[in-house]
Amino acid sequence: MGLRHLNIYGLQTRLVLVFMVLILLPLAGVGLYDYFFTNNALVPQVLGRLMSDVHLRSKNIVTVLESARADVYTLGGLRSLRMLRLALRQSPSSEQTAIWRNEVAHDLLALLTGHPAYYQIQYLDADGGEVVRVDFNNGEPRIAPDAELHSRRETAYFQETMALTCCEDFVSPLEVETRQAGGQTENIPVIRYALRLEDGGGLVVISLRADAVLGDLAAHTSRAGSWAVFDQTGSFLLYADQYLTPDAPTPAGRHVLELYPQASRLLTGGMGIFETDSSVLAYTTIHPTRSQSERFWVIYYDAPRHILFADITNFHYTVAIFLLGTVLTAAALALIASERIVIPIVDLKRRVERFGQEGIISPPARVRRDEIGALDDAFRDMAQELDRKRQQQRRLIERLISAQEEERKLVAYDLHDGLIQQMVGARFHLTHFLQQCEQQMGSRTEGLQRGCDALSEAIAEGRRIIEGLHPAVLDDLGLTAALEEIAHSMSDLAGWELQADIEPLAAEPDKLVSVTLYRIAQEALNNARKHAQATAVSLRLRNSDGLLLIIRDNGRGFDPDGLPERSRGLGITTMRERAGLVDGRCAIHSAPGSGTTVEAWVPCTLEKGHL
Repeated sequence: MGLRHLNIYGLQTRLVLVFMVLILLPLAGVGLYDYFFTNNALVPQVLGRLMSDVHLRSKNIVTVLESARADVYTLGGLRSLRMLRLALRQSPSSEQTAIWRNEVAHDLLALLTGHPAYYQIQYLDADGGEVVRVDFNNGEPRIAPDAELHSRRETAYFQETMALTCCEDFVSPLEVETRQAGGQTENIPVIRYALRLEDGGGLVVISLRADAVLGDLAAHTSRAGSWAVFDQTGSFLLYADQYLTPDAPTPAGRHVLELYPQASRLLTGGMGIFETDSSVLAYTTIHPTRSQSERFWVIYYDAPRHILFADITNFHYTVAIFLLGTVLTAAALALIASERIVIPIVDLKRRVERFGQEGIISPPARVRRDEIGALDDAFRDMAQELDRKRQQQRRLIERLISAQEEERKLVAYDLHDGLIQQMVGARFHLTHFLQQCEQQMGSRTEGLQRGCDALSEAIAEGRRIIEGLHPAVLDDLGLTAALEEIAHSMSDLAGWELQADIEPLAAEPDKLVSVTLYRIAQEALNNARKHAQATAVSLRLRNSDGLLLIIRDNGRGFDPDGLPERSRGLGITTMRERAGLVDGRCAIHSAPGSGTTVEAWVPCTLEKGHL
């Protein structure tokens, strides 16, 4: 593949452009399809899958909370708890109260044993004191002894639950339950589900481990995305893999608007997609308690855009690489195909130019059977016909020039043998008569002498005309001798300083070439003698890939292009036409005050030193 024939206006460029347009149109369609397909299908599919994942996680949380809600209502309806509340109202320290208290403790222990997600179950009286409590201690469920029972009157969950009406439930935000284990204090994040009992009978509380409710979200936090949960106030319960209890420090901040200042619509609940410059948030809302719709949790998944849309990005890259590869392949194929078309045309152009310059019909580089091959055959037929006609024209010109020269020779012979001989005879008789007059009369007759002189000049002019009509030296001695003879005779006649530099020729050119160069030299020297007012003339003949004749004078010169057409005379036109008749050229260079140079070149097969 080559680019040597590629130019902005060339056929190959047009073929490549057409080919590329035909390729790029469907590729542009593929690119548009890729754009609309990803935006209208893949992106919604990815976002839908993300929303489905968020919804599934929220359903898991709701399932745990609903289970706790069902259990807390079950606890509120226990017979043993009702009997304990009745016994407490009658006699808090009676033996019957202790029996029912023990019965309630074992019921709570049974419930705690079957629910590992529960950390603690409490029954609080109307004053906030723990009446019964069961919890996990060192991985084992147990009933808390009386010494470990405390008042919960000042806790937020007790106060907020007691502010509800009878039989309403309450879900606390993330809280910390402090426990002593192995001599060390352990803080356990919990979420409390509480139910206010009827008739001022206090409340039952189930404390769920935060990792049992939200731990599934924390476990799935990675560089591919992070989960978070915040309440209706915007305060985080969980961020990434960290539970944000009230006393837990976090560099990320406790409020969602600190991380996403534009995410205020997330505080209104609902579900949807929120996008930032670097990430996509899929969120949904759950209500931990059915009776308080104003209290809710928002669960969201923060996915970095470059990871979330990695498959789409890879798809774009794949399509882009495919399109680029297709374009490069198409460009290469277009160049190769256009080169296959252009090379034969360029070869045909070269052969046409060679035929025009040298008259040689060269064979094609490769025989083709397509339209270009048919064009090549048509050119070959045309070239052969032109060559035949050119040869016929050349023979016609040769015969014409030969006939012309022959006619000139006959005219010259007629003048020489007829008119000139008669004039010579008249001069002889006049001279003899003049001598007789001088002898008889003893005096010179001037008028008769002037007539004899005039007749002598006429004879000389007639002989010059005869020589001009047909230079005998051209037939006898050849071109170089004829040029040298005419140059010296013109120089003697005009009084020039002549510089003749005529290169000897290894062989005599054919008659047509010799006559052409001789007539051009004759016309150029005649013009210089008549019009140039020159004092020096040079004539050069060189065998330079043909015969080159240069005649230069130092005369007054003229402007060849400035002369009107009718003022140029026949001389300049005749010289150019004579050179053109033998497939040569004749150029005239002149300027006012700079002399004139005539350069004539005619093709000739002579080689230096060889025929």
